[in-house]
Amino acid sequence: MRSRFLIASAVTACLAVTASPALAKGDSKEPKTTKRVVVLVSGTASTTPFTTPKNACRTGYSAGNTWAFVRDNLTKRGYSVFTAPVSVGGTKVKDAKSDYDGPFGECPTQLPAKMTANSIGSVDRSGSSLARFLIHLNRKYGVTDVDMVGHSLGGFIARAGIREARLNNVNVTFRSFATLGSPWDGTYAANPTNPADPLSACHGFQVCLDFVGPLNTVPGIDMLIAMLNPKNTAVWNSGQGGFLNGIPVTLFSGTYFTQTGGSSAMWPNDGIAQKSSALAEGVSDTVLPHRRCYISKLTHSLSISRSVGLPDDTALTWNADIAAQLAKSIDTADKAFAKKNRIGCPS
Repeated sequence: MRSRFLIASAVTACLAVTASPALAKGDSKEPKTTKRVVVLVSGTASTTPFTTPKNACRTGYSAGNTWAFVRDNLTKRGYSVFTAPVSVGGTKVKDAKSDYDGPFGECPTQLPAKMTANSIGSVDRSGSSLARFLIHLNRKYGVTDVDMVGHSLGGFIARAGIREARLNNVNVTFRSFATLGSPWDGTYAANPTNPADPLSACHGFQVCLDFVGPLNTVPGIDMLIAMLNPKNTAVWNSGQGGFLNGIPVTLFSGTYFTQTGGSSAMWPNDGIAQKSSALAEGVSDTVLPHRRCYISKLTHSLSISRSVGLPDDTALTWNADIAAQLAKSIDTADKAFAKKNRIGCPS
């Protein structure tokens, strides 16, 4: 069901943003940035601090361990990068000490909960939070053109944010959109063969068991897991037609884990998202009109790579080649529609 958080006289109340807070320890005075920026959105059960092109976290990872490598890589290439605030529960982001998200500390002044996406909650509500965040970027930093990037569930949150921004005439233009390991068609890990046993979705695959087991114990995550069941994701997708019109999309898929002769509904995968879903093979052109695909033998995330003893650069969000290809997709966005659709995508 589509979210509608702006209706008639509710526009100002629902999308109002707070006045800019005073500078904090992790801040330095920052002039208005360039009009064109990259916005990074993280995924399931993650916590990512708000960072700006000039201000990042001073201790630990510059932008949490989901986006630190990509943010720093793109920044060195000359891009103006913001990380959108995301937290478990959608509360205002605080410093993190855990290896799952951080550590990170002495970050820029964090934005209020109303602009912070919930990494275990409703995708549509998080899309509303992201739209408010985009309004903040427009008003405070003069941002008018956005290249959006989503990792995992962040791909859904970004899509919902784009939808809300377009529905409500938010003063930003989306130049491009890219997703890394985002399960456009839902994830096999949320598709149990036995409804009474969520872990049956893993079919004995240990990486999946190690991730899904603890995830299912997180309070309040049930609705999100249900939404990521491929059947329910298909229903959500069916309501998203038209919102990506005019936006070139690049899909990145990791295929580190595979099984000879295994079902394409599960294999190969990056540990969380199967290749067929990360490449949106079941998503129609009505929903995703223009796509390019990039496939690499990588895992879903830093935590997945480390769980099986792999180097950090085997993760989609920590790989130099992926960062370079992401930069290329941003640089060529204006010419994407002059080229053939579905370049690099399975036929």
